[in-house]
Amino acid sequence: MNDAGLPSKPTSVVDVLGEVKPQDGSSWEPNNFAEWEARERLQAYLRVWSQQTDDERKMRSLYARMIFSLICVEVAFAFVLIVLIGADVLHFDVTLLKVLFPSVLAQVFGLGYLVTRYLFGKQLSLPISEIPQRKRPSRSS
Repeated sequence: MNDAGLPSKPTSVVDVLGEVKPQDGSSWEPNNFAEWEARERLQAYLRVWSQQTDDERKMRSLYARMIFSLICVEVAFAFVLIVLIGADVLHFDVTLLKVLFPSVLAQVFGLGYLVTRYLFGKQLSLPISEIPQRKRPSRSS
């Protein structure tokens, strides 16, 4: 004890009482209604944002599978066509083949570019930090 009757500060810590763990938040109590409202609003934003990103991820995955399946079918069709022409089962004019195969390749590369550029290149939903917070109206008026 010091002169004021308070316990004196230890010069060093000698005992470890236990690990400090963060609380789960269930014991937090707001000091006023504004704190409670801000917490509830933030939790609502987080729930909606999480659901929106999950839905966005599912949608992108579905479209990616559909488009890449279309690309695979087009490439397989072009391959089968070349094999059938090489085996003399089908006979096409050479000018038609000069137009057909470059156009199929251009379409395949174009679809691949569009998928990677626009479907996976940018984020469709706003990040949580950019969600606008609603301003509370002032009660002075």
